[in-house]
Amino acid sequence: MSVKTPNTHPGISPGVVDSSKSNLTPNGSNLSGKPRPSVTQISRPFFTSSELSYLHSQTIADSKKLVFTQRKHQIFQFVFQIVKALKFPLRVLSTSMNYYQRFYLFNKFEDEEKDESTSDDNELEKDPYVVALTCVFLATKNEDCIKKLRDIQVVANKIRDIDETSKGHNGSGSNGASGGSRNSDSLAEAQRKAIMSLEFKLLQLIKFDFINGTVLTLDSIDSLTIQFCKKLGINYKISMFSWLIAFDIMSTPLCLMIPSHCISLAIIIVTLNLKPSQITTKFTPVEDLSEVNLEEILEGIDCYEQFRCPEPLVNEAIIYILDYYIHQMNYSILNEYIPAIDEETGKEQVFKFMELKSRFNDLTKMNQKSCLKRQLLESDEYLKVWDYSVAMKGSARFMLSNKRRRFSEEIDLEAV
Repeated sequence: MSVKTPNTHPGISPGVVDSSKSNLTPNGSNLSGKPRPSVTQISRPFFTSSELSYLHSQTIADSKKLVFTQRKHQIFQFVFQIVKALKFPLRVLSTSMNYYQRFYLFNKFEDEEKDESTSDDNELEKDPYVVALTCVFLATKNEDCIKKLRDIQVVANKIRDIDETSKGHNGSGSNGASGGSRNSDSLAEAQRKAIMSLEFKLLQLIKFDFINGTVLTLDSIDSLTIQFCKKLGINYKISMFSWLIAFDIMSTPLCLMIPSHCISLAIIIVTLNLKPSQITTKFTPVEDLSEVNLEEILEGIDCYEQFRCPEPLVNEAIIYILDYYIHQMNYSILNEYIPAIDEETGKEQVFKFMELKSRFNDLTKMNQKSCLKRQLLESDEYLKVWDYSVAMKGSARFMLSNKRRRFSEEIDLEAV
């Protein structure tokens, strides 16, 4: 999704503004009169598909793209086991995966098999599982499910069958340089230090935007999907089918492109068009035995009036969901709850998604022409590698994207 926002000031790139000469920025200069590095960055919760591809080209080598995808699915199951063991709501899983995927937009993916007990602190920060732990830790705070980091570590290390009490972790020397003498830190303590360091970096990457760009609602995809199903009067089995799709979509980067309420509505529209009748569930209410007019519900949906969802965004999500199942059906959770062969058509279930996509070829989608040229992507300051040390050397200011109007006024004052 390309979020259209008002221009700030001529010559100023959206997202990043160097304000080292500004009187509005604290610590603009030091005692010697030399300006200190200072930057103001505005949050950008959503990206276009071309922007995501550009960012991944900088952080994920071509030879590691398949490894990244495989590791991401493993991380999803790993985080789900943590959420399940600690009895967190699923919104923690959704937010954690959002943070995890956002992290690797701006940090290189390195996934080499190493013994954590002999890795130094910098190497631990590159471990995808330690990154995932950091995402879970921050997500629990954001979703009001606060848990001590120690408790999360115990569960996570138990799931991975790691002895966290092992000593002799190769940490940093007293001068802070990596590769120093071995110390007596346990693996758990080394993990804690790495997680604290990563959390600070992650907060800068999300620009301290704790609403994930969703001004209308703070609910996760799975919760909104069920709420929308109830509002439309959809029965249990259809709702369950929609929820399973929502669960699968949590592991994808769709949450970085489309707001959650638009994704949830897209899931319901896909479900109503598929007309599932063979889903296996343990519980079937009596009212589900009656015939439900799915076409009538589908025709009565008004994306914007009922759910405040712009139609192009919903259409974009619909196409993404169909593409996901066309290519990933055998690895999805949904595949475990429906028969391999559809009784009506006598074909594999994936053909229903392919047939549905062929009917949706003429959908109006987002216009992304302004983001297709690589030259424009390279000139976008927001998409460049973020310097985590800016706040230490000078000052860094972060703003929500919906506060840009106030920011524009400050820039105008500065120019006077």
